[in-house]
Amino acid sequence: MMAVPARFPYRLMRGVLVASGVLYCSLLLELVAGYPLNVHDSFLSELGALDQPTSPYARAMDLGSGVLLLLAAILGRPAARMHRDVAGLLISAAVFGAGTLFDALSPMSCAPSLSQACRESENSGQSGTALVLHEITSTVAGIGSVALGIFAVLVLRRSGWGGVWGKVVAGLAAAVAVTQAWLGIETGLEVLTGNDLHPPGILQRVSVGLVCLMLATLLPGLRQAFTR
Repeated sequence: MMAVPARFPYRLMRGVLVASGVLYCSLLLELVAGYPLNVHDSFLSELGALDQPTSPYARAMDLGSGVLLLLAAILGRPAARMHRDVAGLLISAAVFGAGTLFDALSPMSCAPSLSQACRESENSGQSGTALVLHEITSTVAGIGSVALGIFAVLVLRRSGWGGVWGKVVAGLAAAVAVTQAWLGIETGLEVLTGNDLHPPGILQRVSVGLVCLMLATLLPGLRQAFTR
């Protein structure tokens, strides 16, 4: 198996992805803030709603994570020349990063799970452009994360799974793809039908935790696979 090119900035990119995973983990902010949301009924993005005291911190974390994911995609270009699936992985990271970045720049005006007035405004379509933009950017980020998980599995499969560590990363990546797709389907059906099908909170928090772990462990797993 061909080794990663010498000019590939492995250590820098590994640090960037680990930092991105930590910043994306809004579960930590929720913990520090004393769980201001109902974990069963709320989305973590509500921590960034403009009427919440956690808004500046949640948005700064998402902004930082998005910028770092875009940086990782740029740093990984030397490795992308090796195989198309690696290029797909980096493009997915860029899409995920762009969606997360713009998610931070287009927060909800209020947290629906905490405010009846906010829910009524959302249901009546009076929430305005901010909610529409937030839904679009969240969808882009979700698609990017699903694609990132899929391409990570494809890269590891092609390169022989990369030992035990590679198999762990493949498992995390597959779990990210499944849970993020599941969450997207559920929320999409709710938007289309107008019905609350299932509280999204626990599923989203599990999925976000998996994304954070995948980002933090992704590059070591992939490197082992490339250099085996």
